Amino acid sequence: MKNNIKLLRIISTLDPRYGGPSRSIVDSSVSLVMKGIKVDIVTNDPPGSKFYRGNKINVINIGSKFFSKSFNPFLFFWVLKNKKKYSDYIIHGIWEFNTIIAKILLKKKYYVFIHGQLDPYFKNEKFNNIKKNFYWFLIEKRNLLDAKSILLTSENEKKLLNNTYVNTKGIKRKVVNYGIQEPQLNFKKITKKFDTKFKLLKNKKFFLFLGRFHKKKGCEIILHSMKKIIEKNNKIYLLMAGPKNDYRSKLIILSKKLKINKNIIWTDFLQNDFKWASIKRCYAMVLPSHGENFGVSVVESLALGKTVLISNKVNIFNYIKKTRSGLVSTNNVNNFSKIMIKFIDLDIDKKKELNLNAKRCFKKYFDFNNSNEKLISLLKKY
Repeated sequence: MKNNIKLLRIISTLDPRYGGPSRSIVDSSVSLVMKGIKVDIVTNDPPGSKFYRGNKINVINIGSKFFSKSFNPFLFFWVLKNKKKYSDYIIHGIWEFNTIIAKILLKKKYYVFIHGQLDPYFKNEKFNNIKKNFYWFLIEKRNLLDAKSILLTSENEKKLLNNTYVNTKGIKRKVVNYGIQEPQLNFKKITKKFDTKFKLLKNKKFFLFLGRFHKKKGCEIILHSMKKIIEKNNKIYLLMAGPKNDYRSKLIILSKKLKINKNIIWTDFLQNDFKWASIKRCYAMVLPSHGENFGVSVVESLALGKTVLISNKVNIFNYIKKTRSGLVSTNNVNNFSKIMIKFIDLDIDKKKELNLNAKRCFKKYFDFNNSNEKLISLLKKY
């Protein structure tokens, strides 16, 4: 078993607008530090970026306006100069320059966290599929074959690699704990801020979608399900929170076409107090995804003891079913609308039971204060 571990994590960005991994990577790193492992994170974010504001881990931002977050030659030279300071390396994400750097400079001493980028869902993106298969055959598979292992967030994700859109034969695979640290919040303060910002939702029952707007998230399913709900009860609302993009614009047009726009509030990406207050105040979190590696927003909801309504394409759905901390359906309008309506119709005691189970689920499976042992064991062993 190794002692004196010093881990370098390499990720293109810690900007939370790019998705959930940034939050989990920071929380996981803080947890590792608390258990005696030194951690640095290097990113392609611009110098001076403050996506992490604590002092437990050292974040080094070496981005440049001349290069993208996925291709930064300065990172190559930084790793070349500093690699001897570290005993272990984790590369976060594929299809980027970072795995090439690892193969060239770190010589079979690195792990690669996939973060759902080999999800079978992407089979549907035919043009991208052709490009990725070409790149995979020439470059990326060799990068992963040279890794100690790829890291996965659930047994489900591991199983799905047998049905993905590239040939993963020969690549070593390890499932490690994934999640967040339980937030410490002043709920009275943050809910007051939320009610001031979202006056229409004060004292209202509303479902919450929180994340990137992307086709794979199944947002159309949410809107069509809301159509069925509003026909029965026009006092139920929906908060759709995420960065603006073309897909979101199409969803807004769809909501108007369905004549449900009066019951939907669209807002930009929510961070910090507003994010946590939206979860605390919502009726339930909804994510009818067509393919979801993990679902950080789902785990954030569990952390606050909030029921989640998800599809069985979210890879942690089996934990939700096992702990009865939410409702699970297939990823289509007919079945997802049924679980939304079923939740609405539950009595108060049953809803309270689901919320209590949500908190227990988080504590047992996704709280880095209690977990992270698999990653620690891996780092100490190899």
